[in-house]
Amino acid sequence: MSATADKRPILVTGAHRSGTTWVGKMLALAPGVGYVHEPFNPRFSAGRFDRYFTVVTRENETRYAPELEHVLTFRYELVPRLRRRHRPKDVARTFRDFGRTQRVRRRHPRPLMKDPIALLSAEWLAQRFDMDVVVLIRHPAAFASSLKRLGWRHSFANFLDGGRVPEVIRPYEDEIRAQAREPGDLLAQAALLWRLLYNAVASFRERHEDWIFLRHEDVSLEPAASFERLYERLGLELTGAAQAEIERASASGNPSALTTPHAVELDSAASLGRWRDELTPDEVETLRERTSDVWPRFYSDDDW
Repeated sequence: MSATADKRPILVTGAHRSGTTWVGKMLALAPGVGYVHEPFNPRFSAGRFDRYFTVVTRENETRYAPELEHVLTFRYELVPRLRRRHRPKDVARTFRDFGRTQRVRRRHPRPLMKDPIALLSAEWLAQRFDMDVVVLIRHPAAFASSLKRLGWRHSFANFLDGGRVPEVIRPYEDEIRAQAREPGDLLAQAALLWRLLYNAVASFRERHEDWIFLRHEDVSLEPAASFERLYERLGLELTGAAQAEIERASASGNPSALTTPHAVELDSAASLGRWRDELTPDEVETLRERTSDVWPRFYSDDDW
């Protein structure tokens, strides 16, 4: 898949619960952009992505590249998805997504792929599809607090590919294997997950000066200015309608907590520091200690 400068696909990624949905949907307000939702997510995949945080490399790309080629050119593989989905609401969603994709495809848009689950494959995606990359970073305590609130656990066995740990997260191999054998409590899982994901991000940042790295907290404090800069960096047209929607989605009249895990209407400034009320001081200190090999690359002592 080749891309001209004004049609280069955009990847918006980062850890889950880091604001990727918000940023992706606000960027997709630009004219000529088509939103692509989480092709790496096993819930939405046509079948090739069957576990979370699949790491695609040149060695295994023949399995995954065809599905992504279809996704990024808005060709919806309807039959494989219907074979995998049997609940009425899932079937209904499949037909809805098929219809939406058909409509979007007729516009020949620039694809914007929002997918936190693709984070560990970001380098391969950028090289294979000539993508502009935006990576969201979120404070480890905010990340852990969000997972605790939602009760989201993680199976670290997903990181074992044929019994091997992919190179991008190999520094944490022993801990990954230990969690796969005997899962720890939710905060222990959150700490390890944050460390291995953002250790990878720190390495990406060293190797890719052209990528855009954004702290969720900075965008939340100044959404209008942040998105104006983002639109300019990505060569997108910031229309008046888009500006108004960005302001509406982050306005002070919105709730300080999301109504659903995938909502985007939020009082972005008021939501900052919510983790201080949701975690106990002991939990915060434990997270600070457990993630201390990585968090200083993105945050200072004052951020705790």
